[in-house]
Amino acid sequence: MVVGRRPIVGGSALVLVVTVLIGFLLVSRLRGEESFTQRLEAESEEDLARILAGLTAEADALREEVSGLRLQRAELEVSSRSDEAAAQAAERQLQALEVLAGTVPVTGPGITMRVLDLDRAVTYDTLIDVVQELRDAGAEAVAVNNRRVGAGSAFGEDDGIVTLDGSPVSPPYLVAAIGQAATLEGGLEIPGGALDTLRALKGVDVVVTRSAGIDIPALAKAPAFRAARPVGSGS
Repeated sequence: MVVGRRPIVGGSALVLVVTVLIGFLLVSRLRGEESFTQRLEAESEEDLARILAGLTAEADALREEVSGLRLQRAELEVSSRSDEAAAQAAERQLQALEVLAGTVPVTGPGITMRVLDLDRAVTYDTLIDVVQELRDAGAEAVAVNNRRVGAGSAFGEDDGIVTLDGSPVSPPYLVAAIGQAATLEGGLEIPGGALDTLRALKGVDVVVTRSAGIDIPALAKAPAFRAARPVGSGS
């Protein structure tokens, strides 16, 4: 019987201790509130007005600080979005310049022109005309026999063999251009243009084909500028 009642006695003691603690906390809080109330009641009307004014001023200052922090957060968010947009615009511009400079490989729709030259009647200046007409028609990238033609590229001739940037280019010539296929083909079909010149040559056959996917490599050697430099550069 005694053993069976021990948990009940222990539980009652625990309830008693918790009750005493709660009562102590309540009394302490009530005493604190009574003490604060008594201090306020002891103050004069002028002191109470001064305390109220101080509390009001402090609250106003806190509200202003919160408003200022919110404004700073909003400005930082706007600045962050603006910086991100500027970075994206700069990245797009860099990519466009890399394509124009020929320093990166590119892919896209366009046309290919296969020039069969059995009698080697095609000269380097005719290929220059072909490339120039393609650029005038909006070609974003051009290659001849899978060699990129950049802004500083040069066609020439060595012992009757056409060269591109000093390297020989032999027929059949495969000219590839990325851009609006219809516009590029229309530019080549201009009467009296390079295409008419090629077709008039003996032993030359030209086939122009539109393509949805053309791959053009980067320049074999990046262009080097000896004289030109950016404005403001001290070097």
